[in-house]
Amino acid sequence: MVREIRVESAGEYELWFGIGRSKIRFSKREFCLVTKLKFGCLSNVINEVYEPIDGGIYERYFNNNHDLLVKAFHETFMKVEFKDKKDALKIALVLFVESILMGQDYRYKVSHWLLRLVEDVKAFNRFP
Repeated sequence: MVREIRVESAGEYELWFGIGRSKIRFSKREFCLVTKLKFGCLSNVINEVYEPIDGGIYERYFNNNHDLLVKAFHETFMKVEFKDKKDALKIALVLFVESILMGQDYRYKVSHWLLRLVEDVKAFNRFP
């Protein structure tokens, strides 16, 4: 059985588990190795006021609705025939972040900073 244990020398961002007679560490390093995600300083995109990008997915698929739910992105992704594959990718990225990484229920609003970030896929890929 796996259980968390206290280790006096543990760092601030470390979890330790007792498995059998072994002590196992799970830290940022192991998280990055397992998930291939990265840590780093957050960009200002999270703190900036969201303004829809002209011609962006927010405008094309959601009519600039300010209260978009994760459910609306899922329905759009499943039902729409995308003319531009990049739009499908952007909506999939929003779904991935909100539903899988953040664990948001489909009834939650999509984060405005994410709508801004996803419009630039290169910036999204650099984002921690």
